[in-house]
Amino acid sequence: MNQEARRGSERGTVAVDVVGVSRMYRTRRHEGPLWRQLLRPTFDTHAALDHANLQIRAGECLGLVGPNGAGKSTMIKLLTGLLKPSSGRISVLGHEPGRLSSQFLTQIAAVFGHKTSLWWDLPVRHSFDAIQRIYRVPAEAFRKDVTLFAGMLHVDKLMDRTVRQLSLGERIKCEVVMALAHRPRVLLLDEPTIGVDMESKQQLRTLINRVVAERQVATLLTTHDVTDLTTCCTHIAFIQGGNVFQIKAMDELLRQFGVSRDNGGLLESRLIETFRARGMTTDEERTFCNTALVESMGDKDD
Repeated sequence: MNQEARRGSERGTVAVDVVGVSRMYRTRRHEGPLWRQLLRPTFDTHAALDHANLQIRAGECLGLVGPNGAGKSTMIKLLTGLLKPSSGRISVLGHEPGRLSSQFLTQIAAVFGHKTSLWWDLPVRHSFDAIQRIYRVPAEAFRKDVTLFAGMLHVDKLMDRTVRQLSLGERIKCEVVMALAHRPRVLLLDEPTIGVDMESKQQLRTLINRVVAERQVATLLTTHDVTDLTTCCTHIAFIQGGNVFQIKAMDELLRQFGVSRDNGGLLESRLIETFRARGMTTDEERTFCNTALVESMGDKDD
């Protein structure tokens, strides 16, 4: 079966299934005499995720929305296998991520806006060549995809520059191209438009929409930018305090809020109201939908 036929047969099938997942972590208490802290340490237990449930089907883009510290990045780390759940079950393309099997790893891709997968002191092209060999992608297919995606994001002229010479926005766009070049079936994007200028954001959104629609890539997107949600997402999941408390189709959510896709300001207000009703604090509200804007002002090329 060729790739196009396989993608067609996968349309609508469950690619990511998270059932009752919790992720606990411990922090050391700093109280009492120093000798007691050293010899008899005590710990507090916190839940980064608390019995979370979500599903993503092939050809869907799920936007995971919530204030800072809600558990969005933890969810992505669990789906990539970087973390293991304390309880519950995760299935990605029928695989348990924590086992880090080669079959699983070759079918997923992740982009973390704050971290890089590119080799810092080498030209961008070298990182791409390494990925092509690691994933054993046929050279011609790999070259074709890199040419297509790099052209769409206008980074085709950056291939011979070292990664340390790139601006944050340029680096993120190169990260996205590299993530897609081995044709993953699941794409995990953690704030991919943070620090990216407006034109580049539009290019990234166009590319995300294309791979979701044409290649049926199941995509999870975390973002503080409302336009990312209205432009790319077919579904929205709300998360706060580690709890995913609502999942809706984007069109249904817009009808519920009485908002159109091009009215991002009103949608942002409605989203804040939704979280405020569940006890969102003033600090969380302040950082909920403006983090991307604030941090983009610090991009060295903007």
